Amino acid sequence: MAAVVGIVVLLVAAWVVDNRVDRPSTEVATDVQAPMGGRPGARSSAWFCTGATSTTDGSANGTVVVANAGNRRLAGSVTVVPSEGEPKQVALSVAASGRTVVRLLDVVTAPYVSALVELDGGEAVVELSASGPLGESATACASSASTTWYFAEGVTTRDAAEVITLFNPFPEDAIVDLVFTTEEGEVTPQALTGLSVRGRGMQAVNVGDHVQRRVQVSAQIMARAGRLVASRLQTFDGSDGRKGMSVGLGSAAPGDLWYFPEGFLGEGLTERFQLFNPGREEARTSLDLSLEQGQAEPIILTVPAQSRVTLNANEEARIPKGVAHAVTVRSTNDVPVVVERTTDAVAPAPRLGLAITAGARLATERWVVAAGQADDSTEEWLVIQNPGDRSLRVTVTLLDEGVAVVPPGLGGVDVGARSRRGIRLNDTVRKGPTSLLVTAPGPIVVERDAYKGRNLGTIMSPAIPLRD
Repeated sequence: MAAVVGIVVLLVAAWVVDNRVDRPSTEVATDVQAPMGGRPGARSSAWFCTGATSTTDGSANGTVVVANAGNRRLAGSVTVVPSEGEPKQVALSVAASGRTVVRLLDVVTAPYVSALVELDGGEAVVELSASGPLGESATACASSASTTWYFAEGVTTRDAAEVITLFNPFPEDAIVDLVFTTEEGEVTPQALTGLSVRGRGMQAVNVGDHVQRRVQVSAQIMARAGRLVASRLQTFDGSDGRKGMSVGLGSAAPGDLWYFPEGFLGEGLTERFQLFNPGREEARTSLDLSLEQGQAEPIILTVPAQSRVTLNANEEARIPKGVAHAVTVRSTNDVPVVVERTTDAVAPAPRLGLAITAGARLATERWVVAAGQADDSTEEWLVIQNPGDRSLRVTVTLLDEGVAVVPPGLGGVDVGARSRRGIRLNDTVRKGPTSLLVTAPGPIVVERDAYKGRNLGTIMSPAIPLRD
C-alpha cells in the first residue's frame, strides 16, 4: 500500500487556498449529477469528501484516496475541514498511473471531518474510505457541489445511528432545509429548517435526534442559499442482529435510470432496494434483472409521490438464490426517483457487514477505482455490467505505483450483451493496492466490492467514470 502522504504544511489560520474552488474550471461541467473525473488536458479539478470521523476511537475514521489515471504527475493539496476547530492543509502529489492516500487523523482530530482535494489536472478520481470497530466502507467523493441532495435509505431504530454531514467548501454561508420521509409520513424538524452551514465549514446532523425510532428514513436536503455536499454515515451496533457501518455520498438529483452491477442472495445475505420518490406525482418503475444463469421477468413497482418503497430481493421468487445478478432500475413514466441498494451480511454468510450503495447514473467507456486492496484479509471483486446490445471486450489496467500494468487475463475480458461479469481480483492481481482503470469500446457500468471475510467489512460502491 502506498505510504500515507507526509504532512508538508499545516495551515491553522484562515483557510488559505488559491480559491480555485470558487472559479469553476471551463473544462469541467458544473451540472454533473454524479461524480466524474476530469477530461484529459483539464487544467484543474476539485473533489469534495465528507462523512467520516477523525478520532482515536472513531467509528468511521476517514482516508482520502486519490488515483491518477493520466500520463503526468499531478500536484495539489488536501484541505481537511473539521466539525470542530480550524481547517488544515497538506500538500499532495500523485504519480501518473499511481495513487496517494491521506489519513485524515494525521491532519486533524475532530468528531467529523470533510476534505477539499484540489489538483492541477484531470483524469484523477477521489474516494473516501472509512474504517472502525463496525467495519469498513468506501464512497466516491463529489466532483461538484449542489443545491439539493437525496438519500433513499436511513434507519434510526434503537440499534442504529444515522448521521448526515454537510460540507460547504465555498466562502459564503449556505442555508438549508432538511426534510425526512418515514413510514409514518413526512417530518420537517424545526431545528433543521433554515439551518446555517458556515462558509468553508461543515456540520454533522444526528438524524435520530430529530426523527426517532424509525425503520424508514429517506432524506432531502434543499439549499435556500449556497451549494454544498452531503453524505450519510449509517451504523448498526449488532444488538438486533444487523451490524456494520456504511458511508455514502448522497445523490444530487433524482433520476430515471440506476445501475447496480452486483447482486447475490444466499444464506445470511439480504439485499433490499430502496426507491424514494421526492416528487409530487407517482413514479412507475421497472427493475430489470440480468442473471448469470437464466432469465427473469422485470419487477414492476409503483412509488407514490413523496414516499419510499422497499423491495426485499430475498422475497422475490424470480431472483434465484446462489446466482449472481445485476439490476437496472428505470422510471417508465419520466418521474425521477432515487434508488439505493442495502446489503446486510450476517452469519452464516461467508462475509459480514453492511453496505448501502446508490446506483450508478450512467454507462460509459472509462471508469476508475481509487480505493481497494487485494490481500489475504480482503477478497476484492470487480463487477462489470454491459447494458448494451452487443458483446464488449473490456480491459482492466492496474495503476501500480506509477506504472500502468494489465494483469494476466484482464487484457480482454468478454462481457456479453445485456449481461454482467464478476472478476475476483485476488486471482489475477498481486497482493497490494488495487487502483484500476477499466476501459471498453462501448458503454459499461463498473462496481468495486471488497469483503473482509469473517471480520466486519462489506465494501460495495460504483467506480467513478471519466469524462471523455
